[in-house]
Amino acid sequence: MARFLYPLLLSILLIISPCGHAATPLRVSIEGISDELLENVRQSLSIVQKNSDEKNSPLSESLIAHLHKQATKEIEGALQPFGYYQPSIDSSLTENNDGWMANYHIQVGPPVIISQILITIDGTEKSEFDHILKNPAIAVGDRLQHQIYSNYKQRLFDTVFDAGYIDAQYTKSQLLVDIKQQSAIIDLALDTGPQYFFGNIRIEQSSINPALIQSLISINNNTPFNTDKLLALQLALSDTGYFNQIDIDIQRDNAIDRHIPVVITASSAKKLKYSTSLGYGTDTGPRIGFSLLNRRLNPLGHQLQFSTRLSSIEKNISTQYKIPIGNISAEYLDLFASGTSEQVNDIDTVQYTVGSSINQNRWGGRRRLSLTLLREDFSFDDEPAQTANLLIPGITYSYQQSDNTLFTRKGYSLSVDIHGGLESAVSEATFLYAKISGHSVIPLGRKTRFLSRLEFGALSTNEFENIPPSQRFFTGGAQSVRGYGYKDIAPRNELDNAVGGQYLATGSIELDHLFWGNYGAALFYDAGDAAADTQFTLKTAAGIGFRYRSPVGMIRIDLAHPFDDPNENIRLHISIGPDL
Repeated sequence: MARFLYPLLLSILLIISPCGHAATPLRVSIEGISDELLENVRQSLSIVQKNSDEKNSPLSESLIAHLHKQATKEIEGALQPFGYYQPSIDSSLTENNDGWMANYHIQVGPPVIISQILITIDGTEKSEFDHILKNPAIAVGDRLQHQIYSNYKQRLFDTVFDAGYIDAQYTKSQLLVDIKQQSAIIDLALDTGPQYFFGNIRIEQSSINPALIQSLISINNNTPFNTDKLLALQLALSDTGYFNQIDIDIQRDNAIDRHIPVVITASSAKKLKYSTSLGYGTDTGPRIGFSLLNRRLNPLGHQLQFSTRLSSIEKNISTQYKIPIGNISAEYLDLFASGTSEQVNDIDTVQYTVGSSINQNRWGGRRRLSLTLLREDFSFDDEPAQTANLLIPGITYSYQQSDNTLFTRKGYSLSVDIHGGLESAVSEATFLYAKISGHSVIPLGRKTRFLSRLEFGALSTNEFENIPPSQRFFTGGAQSVRGYGYKDIAPRNELDNAVGGQYLATGSIELDHLFWGNYGAALFYDAGDAAADTQFTLKTAAGIGFRYRSPVGMIRIDLAHPFDDPNENIRLHISIGPDL
């Protein structure tokens, strides 16, 4: 009986024994390289990736040995794209009480140097592309880097293709590496083929007068064929709001003398558009909005919009009549009227406005010329009510440059508002109002940003008591100096009512970081004052905040400590929207 039990027990012991197939902890050390070389090696090493993928289930000894054996070739392959073809790799695999240790000490060796660049362009005059040939971003004597070579090769092709040579192709594309001589030759031959141009651009639509569409078309028969120009035209048509679907048919088979006709079919959007909004901010409290837009009042593209907005401090109703001019996707004449009731701190004000404006793309940004008739009834706490009537011509300008409008990692914006009025039969005061503000976002690493903001304002008048609150300066709140109440920083009268100032200065610096996915935190410091003169006494605050990158913009929940208000300790601020 024992003769049969012994082999069975031995088999069971082999199955449960840790020898040969044990799951063992593994650490991997890579020395001698850094930055992009280290990152690419780590991404290429199977022993690193497998160990990372299965960190909760350690690798078996046999698998570790197999992965270690192939590591040298993987490291060599990972260094070649950076021009290092002869590395010296000292590898070891040892076992200790903590598990296995795989160590790779790497000396990259001498780099491969570009010794010759041969670029031939056939089918057209080579001088047409001198701007890219003379600045190739890669030159004789440079260390070979495959990514730079590939990027330049693609950029050269794209430049030729975008110039209308849509049949272009490489007849030769060689990267010749001589490892012994540590040199490389780039040999490219590009055959452009014939150049094509735009033919007739026909836009089929029934929404508005066809003559209005012509303002969007900058393409003519001398324009080299370029699909990017068609996409820009498609986007411009979409931005008008008159269309909901735009299809492009490139009719190359119907080309005449290398001029390609294009048919664009634009389907009409619904005539009426309804929209509602809900929100909350610590400055305004809960708020709700509703708007109704008639996209096409007539074939001339006129639009009429009615909107209303309600919050705990403000009630607004307005109407706007828009007449397209110039570039109909962005430029228009605006006729408007509105009524607003606002109660903030010590101020109770009711505003009625009627006016017109011209909104255009100018100087790389947006310019608005306006003429507004304002009637404002206002009072400060229990003081007697006042009425101001002002006729206000003005100009505003805004400019923005960013990598992403909603979630900016790098960018800046600038806005300027200048308006005023002269005392007359319809205007009760002479004044000049000017405000300039700027925002910037600077990336500090992949998940960290530095944000800053500056704002300055000045009001020139000898009749300050006749200037209504809407034309005076106040600060404080989530969008200016956190830690203080909304519009709570301002000069006060003898009854301690905040009546506003003639000068404004605010600034902010902030550092935010996304720790996990779309969730992050911020540290900030704010300062500002609204004053009766230029002798500012800046109110300051600092705090921490929570950040969430939502589909509708960054949600900010901030806790701010004011340093200049003995009645306040910590104030909560909530806001949402883009950073610029």
